[in-house]
Amino acid sequence: MRSLNQTGAGTLFESNTFLIAVLEGSWHDMGVQYGTLMVEHMQTTWDVLAKAGVETGEISQQDRTAWADRAYTTCTTRMRQFFDGVVEGSGWSREQVCFLDSLMEYGIYQEKLHSFAGCTSIMSWGSHSADGNMYIGRNLDWTETFNHFPQVLTVYKPTDGSYKSAAMGWPGIYIALTTINEHGVYFDNHDGTSMGGSVVFTDRAPSGCFIVDLMSDVASLEALIARFNSMTLSTSSIAAVADGSRGASIECSSLAGNRLRPATGDSYVVVNTFLDPSWGAGKRETVSNSLRRYANMTDRLAENEGTTDAATVRDLMDLRLFNEDGSFAERGGSTKPTNQDADLTNHQMVTDIADRKIWLKVPVPEYFADWTEVDLRELWASS
Repeated sequence: MRSLNQTGAGTLFESNTFLIAVLEGSWHDMGVQYGTLMVEHMQTTWDVLAKAGVETGEISQQDRTAWADRAYTTCTTRMRQFFDGVVEGSGWSREQVCFLDSLMEYGIYQEKLHSFAGCTSIMSWGSHSADGNMYIGRNLDWTETFNHFPQVLTVYKPTDGSYKSAAMGWPGIYIALTTINEHGVYFDNHDGTSMGGSVVFTDRAPSGCFIVDLMSDVASLEALIARFNSMTLSTSSIAAVADGSRGASIECSSLAGNRLRPATGDSYVVVNTFLDPSWGAGKRETVSNSLRRYANMTDRLAENEGTTDAATVRDLMDLRLFNEDGSFAERGGSTKPTNQDADLTNHQMVTDIADRKIWLKVPVPEYFADWTEVDLRELWASS
């Protein structure tokens, strides 16, 4: 990694095109550091995602105010202090800071009945992995525009007793879509609207705001599941959750609550279809080929039973869903470097829970960045 800039106890690094923002101090201090170090990249994100909609009126002033106020007034004091810090460090208005962080859920709200995200996660541990440790692969699939600005790893080192964590995302979007904390508790999020309903409840706090909080407070998978199950989410999603000993998922409907889908063995696959039989719902294919991805990765994991490690998972995540001609790949995987159905794979993350190491990749040809190792223990170490 090379250092790009520093302010206070915060440093912005770059590694193989990935930005890595390492923040330390109170939540307000970390917000100031983020805003100061990332404002240029936040502006790029805003220009790509929001500027045209604001100028044409498609994103109304009323919506910007309502969604920003919702994020700010319903979040925890921890996140409110962080937002205030970002405002101070960036020089942006509170409305602009909070609306940008809300844009993904706002996008689901605008899309109404169309579900388009095709994320995939795989897990291997216990008897399935080579050494019994937990290894996780995750594809974040969304729209092509989310490669028009940097992919960012934000590393939090709070000094208020909260747990250290790291989250993969984009400039100015703090919702922790893929994240691990210092205790080895892991969480990633998938669009669940094709199964759980596309209704977004604006009278609830935005779901994404709470993930940073959860990862700051829980030291075990059991605690994460218990905390998560006490929430009624504002939008339907599927959470892949794990620690060093086991994995599971929580299928969340904004209309009908949450259900835990436990593992039946020592490997596991999560896609965008509800698969827990207790729903009483049929397994539904999506426009992003969820059931095909599920079958592919279940088969690929079975082929590697007892031998899986971080390198194996990286190899499995390199397997493409489609051939170049648009046909499904024989013995295929889940990765989509280009949009051949409804989205593409913006970035990938492989996690070695025991060693607290992650590997990041962008498979999109125009923005390609090969597997890049990040040692979180080094970044979490005291300054």
